[in-house]
Amino acid sequence: MDAVLVTGGSGQLGRRVIGELLEQGRAVQAISRRPGPQAAGLTWVTGDLNSAATLQRGLDGVSRVVHLATQPLRPGKDLQMTSALLGAVQDRHIEHFVYMSISGLERMQGAPYYREKLEIERRLRTSGLRLTIQRSTQFHKFVADLLGKLTLGPVTLVPTGVTLQPVEVSAVARCLAQVVQGAPAGQRRDLSGPAPEAIELLARQWHRHRARTGRVASAPIPLPLFRAWQHSAAVPEEAEPVGRPWIRWLQETA
Repeated sequence: MDAVLVTGGSGQLGRRVIGELLEQGRAVQAISRRPGPQAAGLTWVTGDLNSAATLQRGLDGVSRVVHLATQPLRPGKDLQMTSALLGAVQDRHIEHFVYMSISGLERMQGAPYYREKLEIERRLRTSGLRLTIQRSTQFHKFVADLLGKLTLGPVTLVPTGVTLQPVEVSAVARCLAQVVQGAPAGQRRDLSGPAPEAIELLARQWHRHRARTGRVASAPIPLPLFRAWQHSAAVPEEAEPVGRPWIRWLQETA
């Protein structure tokens, strides 16, 4: 059985996708700048996706690809990495190429990262690959980390007018592991958590979970990310709810 290539294999989503594929008996090759834990059936290819040698090693013996690698703090890097990967797979028999993307991109083009992700989707659709694009909302841990960064002393300051529908990363990983082993579907229904919530409520629940005595305040915060999230832009209109809701994830996660 040919292997599945996972890019971004050491990230929080990549690690879980690899685990799901290994449990299902698939051989996995993972490209990452830093190798993760060793496991039977798993081969780490250490390097950068812009390296032809790295891509050649990673694609050797591979028939399916899950492209998860992303560097949101380096503008243009995602497009550069994906272009290199597309060039490397063109002369290979890839039965299924799965790309992980983000819900609501068309409505959030005020943020450079989201513009880049939408352009990647466009290029993938015209690449001729047997393709599935899977979008999801923001992961629980991303939202929790963001709230931590928005906290100074006892106060968490969140942007006004923002609603999110965060999703459990493990549930997304289970879906991706199933999707890549199936037939290409073009673009699948988005994945999301069970319900949309105002970021103020998410922050208050986060405070209670951490037993904080501070408070949550809201104000317009003029950052591209928060402007992009206005008017429920990050909430998909019709999504498949998966995984634990935010409050249960908080309660059950150390």
